[in-house]
Amino acid sequence: MAKPLIKQRYIAQNIDMIRSPAYESLSGNAVKLMILIQTQWRQYEPVAYSISEAQKRIGCCRGSAQKAFQELESHGFIKLILDAHFHKQLARRWRITFRDYNDQKPTDDWRKWVAEN
Repeated sequence: MAKPLIKQRYIAQNIDMIRSPAYESLSGNAVKLMILIQTQWRQYEPVAYSISEAQKRIGCCRGSAQKAFQELESHGFIKLILDAHFHKQLARRWRITFRDYNDQKPTDDWRKWVAEN
């Protein structure tokens, strides 16, 4: 009897995005966070991901995790949809700008990023 096939999930990246100035200027922590956020992506809901979770999963201090979020947002890879609520234990909710969201095409805001001099 043959083993049942297990559907594997994967993350594919757009080569134009990887070669972009926005992507190339990201820190290693920001790239790692982008990959981790994508593992939570669903087309019809924003990704809930906290600084504490990023800190734990990346293996860095709180400040470095916060900086990674700021990099991804300022470079146009993620967009804040709903802010955190500490007392209700709700993490920030993010839209991944290079993936479909709520029947909308990707905004690809990373294409508009320009390095500061």
